[in-house]
Amino acid sequence: MLKEIQFQRHKRRMYMLDTDYQEMGDYECRDDFWPGYNSKGQERESLPNGTYHGITAEVTNGKYGPAYGNFYITTGDERGRDIHGGGSNSPCPYADYQGWYKTLGCLRMQNKEGVEMSEEIIASVNAGIDVVLTVVN
Repeated sequence: MLKEIQFQRHKRRMYMLDTDYQEMGDYECRDDFWPGYNSKGQERESLPNGTYHGITAEVTNGKYGPAYGNFYITTGDERGRDIHGGGSNSPCPYADYQGWYKTLGCLRMQNKEGVEMSEEIIASVNAGIDVVLTVVN
């Protein structure tokens, strides 16, 4: 079962680690964001380095619109910087591989890979495992 997802910013990779901390898979993941300010006047920035507990996920099949694609992983970040696919500027935001588009501070993965990771998170959470996200440089 999945225990940790780990974003290594400098590698632009998201790793899935099982309960024995053996690698289950890795995917490209990016943290490019549009400069500016959020609705509270805070400067936009990517999800900060740190450890996030209680990660949850859902396979959305586009429920939240093109900006978010086909999955959504909630990190618990106080500013709502989560992990999703899609892309408002993508001509195919629901395609398995929709391309790379900046966010407002979230991490972005390709839809197909994010759905796979979400399914692993869902299975682990349903089994009572506290899935953790670690973000490192």
